[in-house]
Amino acid sequence: MYPEDKTPPTIPPAGFEPLEGGAGLSNVLNKLLKKPLSLVHHLQNHEDRGKLPVRLLVITILALAVFGLVAGSFSAGSQLWAAPVKMIAGLLLAALLCLPSLYIFTCLGGIEARFLTVAGMLCAVLALVAVLLVGFAPVVWLFSVSSTSLAFMGFLLVVLWLICAGFGLLLIFRGGKALGMTASGHMCVWGLVFLLVTLQMPTTLRPIIGPGNGSFLNLHEKRFFLGYWIEQFSTEIDPEASRTGNAEGE
Repeated sequence: MYPEDKTPPTIPPAGFEPLEGGAGLSNVLNKLLKKPLSLVHHLQNHEDRGKLPVRLLVITILALAVFGLVAGSFSAGSQLWAAPVKMIAGLLLAALLCLPSLYIFTCLGGIEARFLTVAGMLCAVLALVAVLLVGFAPVVWLFSVSSTSLAFMGFLLVVLWLICAGFGLLLIFRGGKALGMTASGHMCVWGLVFLLVTLQMPTTLRPIIGPGNGSFLNLHEKRFFLGYWIEQFSTEIDPEASRTGNAEGE
């Protein structure tokens, strides 16, 4: 006789269950906020999984358009349309750049998932982050109409982004565990890379909340986001010293 296998059965995490109500836009948004792991289950197990990432991208674009419009109201003018466009393009481009490494790290972490499942999980992260940002839009609007400090507005948006991105990355970890992730170190590394890319992207696509000054992009000047932020804070604290330094540099 063979020894009896006493290995306890694997219990799926709470919420990792079939998606009820279909993949309609309103239901996907509802499940994204209440039972996000049901979306992961649908991406992994449902035959018609291809429609769900599209719904999630639509939610992402609509939510970022609203948040970008509110953020762009700080400088108004052309930034009312430029800020939403740059936020949408920047986040989607950052996700596209990070998708290959995410798939590789999920494989290294022991996750048995299709590429479409991993891509769909990333779309769910983007949608969740975008919806959370919309939740903070009234706060951003308040400071955009009552403050003239560009440095503070930038700081506020970065803080809000880090908060929302943290919840998005938590969804990646929860989804990974639901799909059998055996090692989380790889995902921690990917999360750090994703944050760095998303923080660099606004600097690359600047200006976003500041005045456009007639230019949509400023790609000819390469800047690292930390150096650019320090310069902006220094300029606002002591504009005379900043102008003197620029004159000496010229």
